[in-house]
Amino acid sequence: MAPNSTILSSLKLAMILVLAAWICMWILRPTQLWKKSWHVAEDRANATILGDYGLNVVVFCFPVLAVATLGYTYLHLCVSKGRLSRQRISLMTNFSSPLIISRPVGILSGLELLFAAVFVLFLVWTYYSNVSGDFKKMPPYKPLQLNRWQLKMMRMGVRIGSLSEACLALLLLPILRGMAVFRIVGIQFEASVRYHMWIGNAMILLSVLHGITIMSVWAVKRSFLEEITKWQRTGRVYIAGAIALVTGVIIWLTSLPPVRRKQFKLFYLAHHLYMVFILFFLLHAGAGHFYLVIAGVLLFALDKILRVMQSRRETCLISACVLPCKAVELTLPKHPSMKYTPTSSIFIKIPAISKFQWHPFSIISSSNMDDDRFSVLVKCQGQWTNALFDMVNSMADAGSGNMNSLCVAVEGPYGPATFPHQRYDSLVLVAGGSGITPFLSILQDAASRNGNISKYPTKIQLIYVVKRLQDLSMLTPISPLLINQSGELGHLKLKIFVTQEEGTTTIVREMFNDLPQVKTIVMDRNSSVNIMARPEGLLWKATITMLSFLTFLASLVCLSHIFIHQGKKSSESKYPSWVNDLLVLCSFVIATSSCSVATVLLRWRKSANNVQLLSRKYTESAEMHYSRQLKGALEEHEINFGRRPNLIDILSELSAEIEESKVGVFVCGPYSMRESVATFCRAYLQKSNGGDSKQKCHFNYHSVNFSL
Repeated sequence: MAPNSTILSSLKLAMILVLAAWICMWILRPTQLWKKSWHVAEDRANATILGDYGLNVVVFCFPVLAVATLGYTYLHLCVSKGRLSRQRISLMTNFSSPLIISRPVGILSGLELLFAAVFVLFLVWTYYSNVSGDFKKMPPYKPLQLNRWQLKMMRMGVRIGSLSEACLALLLLPILRGMAVFRIVGIQFEASVRYHMWIGNAMILLSVLHGITIMSVWAVKRSFLEEITKWQRTGRVYIAGAIALVTGVIIWLTSLPPVRRKQFKLFYLAHHLYMVFILFFLLHAGAGHFYLVIAGVLLFALDKILRVMQSRRETCLISACVLPCKAVELTLPKHPSMKYTPTSSIFIKIPAISKFQWHPFSIISSSNMDDDRFSVLVKCQGQWTNALFDMVNSMADAGSGNMNSLCVAVEGPYGPATFPHQRYDSLVLVAGGSGITPFLSILQDAASRNGNISKYPTKIQLIYVVKRLQDLSMLTPISPLLINQSGELGHLKLKIFVTQEEGTTTIVREMFNDLPQVKTIVMDRNSSVNIMARPEGLLWKATITMLSFLTFLASLVCLSHIFIHQGKKSSESKYPSWVNDLLVLCSFVIATSSCSVATVLLRWRKSANNVQLLSRKYTESAEMHYSRQLKGALEEHEINFGRRPNLIDILSELSAEIEESKVGVFVCGPYSMRESVATFCRAYLQKSNGGDSKQKCHFNYHSVNFSL
């Protein structure tokens, strides 16, 4: 039964109002009107049980957590509702279509550019308002042992640091996985990672400018060492700020693309210094400033806790297939009730290879077709993936069927609540190399329609570009769908481009028959396997989000009343400022621990109903997986050798063939491929908006990028 649309509308309106209030608070915060009103509000709050610290938590932390709670509830209802209405596609196309295509910044939509411009304007406004207010109320500089320009430089440096707080408030939100708040607006984890990169670059730049400006004044005064090693009793602790700055720079340097791609382990380990960075930011800025960013930190901590709990229960592989293109297909068991959408991804850790490294892979199967298993396809592109290939290949060569020794920890799956391919009349899938993997799940899902044609695209065109002929074995998991094509997949047309080899094969069946055989190993028939733990549901995520806020607020109020006597200003001077910081940290630990205990109890209750599944049915189906006979050959499928595709020409021809319809264009591959497709979609949309009557189709661009 579909949820009441009134409830969805109410949730959406509530999210918009709360988010608008939070944004208005940030805009008004640097103004004199806000500062005067805030001091009055704090004085009044001190006369209540909340105190000024409770007021800070409610005003700065609650809105973000409230939006997250409402958002998870909204997504839960939307999943049961099904899909987005097609009437909204044309409006979304205008905002989400590529607007700027440039290698330094990538492919930006109009909406992304708008939000980036608004955020930059907000930073400029905040800095101008704070600095102008400081200059108008310049304190006497002689008692501070600073001349006038030094005092101005100090104030400017401090206000630059306040801009990095705004960046830190948003920094962790884009990289939430299971508790991803960006899913509310249809932005997935793999797409939002670049927002984390942009915000992180801005934060480090502002933090470095903040540190250089202030330390340059100390250097001129010849008091650099004295100031930077001082641990003040009250106010900002400079040495803590220096440690936080150095830690942030280390994280930033190790996350640069050359380091991240060649030394992923270094990048991964260095990123765990975020705990040091956040701790010393708290000690440097103080509890009053930490309240501004704690909502994102709390959500990130909850997300991390849920992921750790899910991954603690390891499972074993059902089967593994070694493909000729030096890729491995891994099949793992899952609970039948665990559903996922096309292009979903999981994070995998194999302790036999590394006890710490997690790697993301897109799921190539459909939960509508396989309710008790799922598969991922791993292409050898680095040290970890090569180690996995060598391990599985050696098992296959030795004829070993004991897969139980290869334990796997899994996080996820992570994906859209409802995938947008169901909105369109036609689909165009453009893939290069290993970029085919997310599209395999789309084709599997489309093949599971079970006669319900109205919910799925009627036409699908797959354009696949590879370097060598053997790379086409990446299509092996869906080869029965490609060869034995029937009505369940609709009208599928495949265009293959092999760029670095020449060949004469023009029939898809012959092409697959000419490829080397796939080596398959399966689990021992007499063994049993644990089902991977399911991720927590959206309603539980909404529950623990609000629970964490209430627990944090209650803990902070209680601890502050115990250790700091409110209403007595003289008593506050007895306590150093780090006492407040410690109380915030303790409240944070209590809040996250209470949510951890609640989640453990929930999982323990669920696990009582779970039993180990015998492997027999897994084994039998795994052995049959690649034993299907490829019958028939569709002449529509096209194979090209020795040349690259001109994607703009291909898409232009396609627009002339397709009747008036809504077309979803999905691309996953190198930047040059995404650039060509984005250029076509942008040009086509401009012609349509210009009133060209010949433009009958609506092309909506989607980039599926899994390079984190």
